[in-house]
Order: sequence, then structure tokens, then C-alpha cells
Amino acid sequence: MLLLPGLVALGYALYNGPASWAVDGNTFWGTPISLFVFWIGLAHAGTLLSAIFLVLDIKQDKRTAMLAELSTLCSLAVAVIFPLMHLGVLDRFYMVMPLADARMNFANIRSPLVWDFCCIVIYGILSLLFFGTHLACGRFPGLSKIRKPLGWLLFPLVLWVHTVVSLDFAATFVPEWQGAFFPVYFIVGAIYSGLALVGCILWFEGYRMRLLEQLVKIGSWLLCAIWLWNFMVSGNFCTSAFIFAGLLPQLLLVSAIKNSRVGRLLIYISILVGLLLERLFLVSPGLGETVHFGLVDLGLLAFGVSAFILGFCGIRWYLGSAIEGESTFFGEVDDSDLVKGETAGSVGGAGADSGSGDGSDGSDGAEKYVEPWRSYETRTLRFPMFVGLSLTVLFCIWCGAQLAYDDVELTLVQVAPIIYPMAALIAALIAVGKAFYKEVLPELNTFSKKRRMIWSAVVIAFCILIAGLMGAFYGGGASVASDTRVHSAPVAEISNSPAVELSKSRLIWNSRCASCHGTDGKFNEKFVREFYPVPQKLDSARIDSIGVDSLVQVILQGRANMNAYEGRLTEVEARGLVLYMQKLAQDAQQSAGEAK
Repeated sequence: MLLLPGLVALGYALYNGPASWAVDGNTFWGTPISLFVFWIGLAHAGTLLSAIFLVLDIKQDKRTAMLAELSTLCSLAVAVIFPLMHLGVLDRFYMVMPLADARMNFANIRSPLVWDFCCIVIYGILSLLFFGTHLACGRFPGLSKIRKPLGWLLFPLVLWVHTVVSLDFAATFVPEWQGAFFPVYFIVGAIYSGLALVGCILWFEGYRMRLLEQLVKIGSWLLCAIWLWNFMVSGNFCTSAFIFAGLLPQLLLVSAIKNSRVGRLLIYISILVGLLLERLFLVSPGLGETVHFGLVDLGLLAFGVSAFILGFCGIRWYLGSAIEGESTFFGEVDDSDLVKGETAGSVGGAGADSGSGDGSDGSDGAEKYVEPWRSYETRTLRFPMFVGLSLTVLFCIWCGAQLAYDDVELTLVQVAPIIYPMAALIAALIAVGKAFYKEVLPELNTFSKKRRMIWSAVVIAFCILIAGLMGAFYGGGASVASDTRVHSAPVAEISNSPAVELSKSRLIWNSRCASCHGTDGKFNEKFVREFYPVPQKLDSARIDSIGVDSLVQVILQGRANMNAYEGRLTEVEARGLVLYMQKLAQDAQQSAGEAK
């Protein structure tokens, strides 16, 4: 019921662009970015409750850990859709990667958008590896040794990712987003929302986490303190978020509500609603004053919620007993019918995921002290991290050597946000590959011939997929040459044609092109969309050298990071846009001459 109208809203928004959803005219960001920040915050739950608790030796049962990890993957899958919507070029999203391709495109590695893309993709890959190894531990127990080293890689990464997301805001021109407190504010809000999501999930599983309830209360206090402090400093305050996510969670201090299943669920839902409202207020400070939510915005919200529920429940049902542990160590049974037959007396059983103390993580046991630099995690990650850091440094040097940066300064500070994520990705792949070679391959030799053939087919299919993606990335695309026999009319005749009106061309330019190119053709500096270090600007000499026919084809067929408008604009309208571009270039040249 939610997904179908959500898909309609998604398709409508992708076709019509930013005009279809609520956009703050001062920040040029709107509903998709708000939903992106909200869902990427929810994705921090699995890392906190599984990876970080694992490295801190906080024991939890298998069910709690795997459900939290699965919620991370599903939240990430939903989150990545919304920045692609805002980008407007879904089929060319890979151009945000800081790699040169056959088209000689090179994304601006100094851009927060590139930082965001790299960090989120790497966070998703490491989370998938962490969940996959946990899932495979039942069949290959030796893989449990690699989980704690992966947890140590994810520990700083979860803080790193949301800090980089906050820099997307702090690097812009909006004063409300600038300040040293902003990354801390983002991290606290992300973890707080993630805790509420895990609380809802465990509620439906029939489990209760008392430690989670304590963490939720602490998170509400920290966030309330930040909100109040920010109000005293800048005067910005979201009352609805403060009520739903700040005041109502204090009801957990009341024993009757805390011990009530319905009461706890309502508190968790209240937190999620409050933080969604807070994200809308944060991303678009003027949204409530100028633009109100419409059906498309509600449809996008419905799409995110339904996609998460269907994805999470589908995978949860498919994996079945692989997720269900045999004990209730961290999440205790709360007499739900869903877990009828399970008792809290199984605490500490086989399903407990302690991560240490039994030697399964490669240590000598919890009773024996081991120096940090001699621990199993350090020995496992020492060489992979060295390789990862070395390759990352070489990559940064290679980026600085690109022609795109000949006239633009590239400093260490501008590439620092992607250094650790890239190094962690390489280290994780090496460590998991080594564990797979040592623990899984020997086990595969005991499989039947049929199962070995299936595994081989899966590996071959994966390699073909990667090869196809790399081929598409580096293969480029053939340019469409304009047909001069069809478009042979002189420019003067076109400009005098009654079909081409300057006012109509101006209207099309302002509605379709100005968000990136600016109303005056000098680029919209407020709209943070930095694909290239030195964007090409409109000037008469360049337009004349390219020619009207070629520019018409660029408008209709698309080029680089620009969508194709064939089917949405007629050829006459495209030619009118070219003539309008010439006028903008001439006006800019005349203004520059008068200034001199």
C-alpha cells in the first residue's frame, strides 16, 4: 500500500526534477536530501550495536547483532536512492567517483559530494562484509576470527562517515550549518535515531533491551543539550522535533511506561518522527516559511518507509533460523507470542556473540592480558592497513597529477576525508580474502561436486559482473554527430522564426538549466554540485566554435553529467536555448567591457 504510491512519486520526481518536490529556495536542497540524511543516520544502528559492542567486549546475542547489522544494510540501500534523485542523472552516478574514464571526465576530489560518495559506498561494502562473515560463521566457524578485526575497522568509520556528511553542510554558504559542533551534532543524532530503529525491530521480534533503553535516554539528553545550546547561540529551534524526540522520550523514566510494550514502541516511533522533522528543518531552514509538503514529498517518504520494511522483512524471512540465536543474552524475551517457548533462562548459551574470552577471536582468552600491539586484531590488520594506506597515498598523488588540477590547488586537507575510508576498504578486502583462503576453501573441498560447481558459478558470475561494470565505466560512449543536411538553416533565419521566442527560451532556461548554469550563464555558485574543478562557462567564442547544430545535439542527446532532453524539448526549443545562450554570453562580454 505504501510502495505503489511511493514508486509513482519517485518516477514523477525523477522525470520532472527538483520542481516537483519541496525545495528551499535559499539552500537549493529539499526533501530528497532530508530523507537521505535521515536514512543514513538510521544506518548507524547496526555498527553501534554490533561492531562497536563487539570490540568493546559487550556481550550480545546473535539475534540482536544480526538484526542490527541487517537494518544497517537496508537503511543504506534506501538512503543512496535520494541523493541520486537530487543529482538528477541516475544512469551516470558513477561519474562522482574520483577516477578518470574514457570520456576524460574527472570528478572534483575536493568536493564534499565526492567525499560523501566514497565514504558511504565504502561503509556499505564493509557493513556487507561484516554481516556476510557473521552469517557464514554458522557454516564456517573459523570466520569468527575475522569479525573483531572488521569491527575495529568499522568503529572509526561509523564516526568518519557522518562527520563527512556534516561537512557537506558546513562547506556551503548557509551560516546555520557552520560550526565546530556540527559533526558531533550529526553523530549524536544518527546514533540516537539508529537506537530507536533497533528498538522498534526488537519490539516486533518480541525482545527487550534494557541497555538500549538507557542509551536512548542518554541520547535524548545529549541532543536536547545541543538543541538548546544552538538556540541560545543562533536562535534556530525546531519545536516539533524537541517535543517528539526530546521531551516525550523522558517518559522512559516512568516505570509504568518503560515496562509497557506499547509504551516503549510509541516512544521509539516518537523519536523517529521527531528526528525526521528535525532533518527536514535542518536541511531546509526556510522550507516551512516558503514551501509546504506536497503529494510528491509524502510519496517519497512512503517509498523510503515501505522499501525498508519490505527489504528488511523479506531478507529476515529468507534467512530465517540463520538469524535466530539460541539465547537471549543482550535482548531479553518480553513474553511476546512471537518468541513463545523461549525463556530468559537460556542466557549465555550458544547464541551469545561475545567476541572474546573463548579464544574464538584468536586471543588466548579473557583471563590473559595481551598488549594491544600484540593482540590478534593488531596482527591481523597490521599488513592490510599498511598496504591500504600505501595505495591510498599513491592514489592521492595520482589525483594531484591529473590535468584537471593544473590550475586548481589540491591540498592534503581537501583529500583527507577519503584517506581512512579507502585504506579501511583495502585492508578489509585483504583481511577477509586471507580468512576466506584459510578457513573457507579447505571446507569447500569437502563439498559435493554439485555444490562446488554452484560456488564456482557464483564466483564466475561475480567476476563477469565486475568486469561488465568496469567496462561500462571505462568504455565511454560514442558521440552523436549532428546531421547538417537536416539542420542546414542559417542561424539568422532561425532567430527570425516566429517559433523561437526569446521569452519562451528564457522561461525554459530558468526552469531547466538555471539550477546548474545560473540565470545569467555564470553558474549557480549556491548550488553545490561540483563535478569538475574548472567548469566550462558560456562565452561567445566557445559557442561559435562548437556551432549551433552541435549544441542542439548536446541539449537533446545529453553529455557528461547533463541529462538528455529529447522528448521533453522540441528541436525548435533546443535551438531557441542555443540562441539564448549566445545572448547571455554576449551580455556577459558587454558587461565585462563596460566594467573595464
